[in-house]
Amino acid sequence: MGRRQSPIDLAKEAAVMGRYPSLYFRNYDTALVNAKIRNTGHSLQIDVPADQEYLITGGALPGIYRMDQMHFHWASEHTLDGKRFGLELHIVSHNNQYSNFSEAVQNKQGVAVIGVLFHISDQVNLVLKNILDGAEAIKDTPGQSNNIKNPFSPMQLLPQERSSYFRYEGSLTTPSCDEAVIWTVLEHTVPFAITQIERFKQVKDADGAPLTHNFRQLQRLNARPLVYVQDDFLNGIHSASAHFEISFAILATALFFPILRFSM
Repeated sequence: MGRRQSPIDLAKEAAVMGRYPSLYFRNYDTALVNAKIRNTGHSLQIDVPADQEYLITGGALPGIYRMDQMHFHWASEHTLDGKRFGLELHIVSHNNQYSNFSEAVQNKQGVAVIGVLFHISDQVNLVLKNILDGAEAIKDTPGQSNNIKNPFSPMQLLPQERSSYFRYEGSLTTPSCDEAVIWTVLEHTVPFAITQIERFKQVKDADGAPLTHNFRQLQRLNARPLVYVQDDFLNGIHSASAHFEISFAILATALFFPILRFSM
């Protein structure tokens, strides 16, 4: 293993402040059509159909990233100032300069993952209910998938406030833990009910045992910069025709991301 492993504790006292352009979620408000939920034996995963395109850029990301899949960890993998949450969603995307995820993961910064934390509430999360209802038929059978009955958009799984987040360079959290990931973990969280945690825990692994939890232990930050973005200086500029320059002003040694210019 290298020195840029994930997950980590997102401690504000260990972070430097950053001000980035807005994160831009292209097509995230478009419903996933014919989406399937799959029991991978170590998670529940939603694979994005090849004919549907969801892109993320901005936020000082060094390129445009296309979504491949979304999957869940219960409890959360990242902690926020030492606090672990009930659930974490990972939205996994590859840099569009590569033909697919398998190629991208072989390259530094080839993959971008959005982390979404879920906090326990007395409120049932209806989007998660829809996903878990789809998983009911395959929860006991790793490798199998099933249709998700009601279409939903990826944006419905994100918090309304998305301008505060943590950014660092790390790895995938499942073998082979390739150190190819730019992590963006949103600070604001999404509510879901404690009864929904129990439904995740009913998923069975490859040995047929209940998958009571599937989070990896915390890794050392080592010498990596951890950036905390409290707000962005281009918030609200989300026009598909906007042209802007990604620039930011923090310590020169704080990040390894190049300055880019691109059109959306």
